[in-house]
Amino acid sequence: MATNEFWANLIFSEYVKLRQSSDKVFVTYGDLAELIGRQGEHRLLGAPLDLVRAICERANLPDVATVVVEQQSLRSGEIKPSPKALEKYGGWPGLRAEQGRVVAFDWAAIDVEKVIG
Repeated sequence: MATNEFWANLIFSEYVKLRQSSDKVFVTYGDLAELIGRQGEHRLLGAPLDLVRAICERANLPDVATVVVEQQSLRSGEIKPSPKALEKYGGWPGLRAEQGRVVAFDWAAIDVEKVIG
């Protein structure tokens, strides 16, 4: 059985590939589950996303987990990630600043193997 660390590495890798091949920034939990081959298991992504935050922090990269959002919030324009992300960044201004870092970052320059290798 795959570990949360395995899923975190896969999430990070797939997100970087997505940003390198498209202009899509925000992904829903459902889209992310499908992207990593866990369709319908979006409610199980919390622990791996916590590890994704740690991967980004260690590599001094923007926090990818801040752009994984609830589908309803994406539709309504709220673009709301998990409560943990909101708490980590001390509220909406800090969270929006981190999401802005993810949006502006040059993901094409990232070698995933060097980051998670």
